[in-house]
Amino acid sequence: MPEVQSAGVPIYYEVIGTGTPILLVHGFLSSFEGNWGQSGWIDFLLAQGRQVVGMDCRGHGLSGKPHDPGAYGGDQVPNDVLAVMDAIGLERTDLMGYSIGGRMAIDLLSRVPQRLSAVIVGGAGLRSVPRDLTATIEALETDDVSTITDRGALFTRRFAVSRLSDPDSLAGRHNDLQALAAQSRSDSNIHYDPAERVDDLRRAQTPVLAVVGDKDPILSEAQLLIETVPNGELVMLPGEDHVSAVRSQMYKDAVASFLRAQSLSAA
Repeated sequence: MPEVQSAGVPIYYEVIGTGTPILLVHGFLSSFEGNWGQSGWIDFLLAQGRQVVGMDCRGHGLSGKPHDPGAYGGDQVPNDVLAVMDAIGLERTDLMGYSIGGRMAIDLLSRVPQRLSAVIVGGAGLRSVPRDLTATIEALETDDVSTITDRGALFTRRFAVSRLSDPDSLAGRHNDLQALAAQSRSDSNIHYDPAERVDDLRRAQTPVLAVVGDKDPILSEAQLLIETVPNGELVMLPGEDHVSAVRSQMYKDAVASFLRAQSLSAA
């Protein structure tokens, strides 16, 4: 099983196919296979002639799952992407992330734009204040599900647990509720965008595509991202929400068109 040690945590990764690489980063509660395999993305990108590089983020999938919130703080979570790139010898790559994976892509764009040829952010954007994750943390940690009153937190708990108990679900088969709670408790900067990061994004020349469902509460954050970066494009998916958007054929077609345009401009 290929893995790389990143700040003491084993990070699982895969390299599939040949061609120009694109590195995929999944969302919270999911995995490389769950986010990108089950939704058809891996096969789609391979058919486009791309090499697919996938990883399980720390706390997820087949990667290490620390229970210490400090293991998810600072830049450690997005830096796992750089560790995978270094392990396989990728100096630069196209990068696509969904949800928290999209937040990680934004973080890297602000800090190391020279490592990124193009960035695709799905279901994510810029956030001016930290998100309050108290209800989510409590829902993940409680032994009594009947005490969860927040609807969003209850959905998160059920989503995680259903994937744990469903033998046919690869997405969250390896979920560890305590590790997920620890990540939510951390002070990781993937949860908000301080002013200095926004300034860095304004200077980043890397092409950016943001894709979001028009029923996703994140829509305004995606719009703010594209208003901030100098070379950005926004695609809204009619009728899609945060969960459904990742399977959308319109999403896939928008990404294929964007990547083709970047290839032509680089030629």
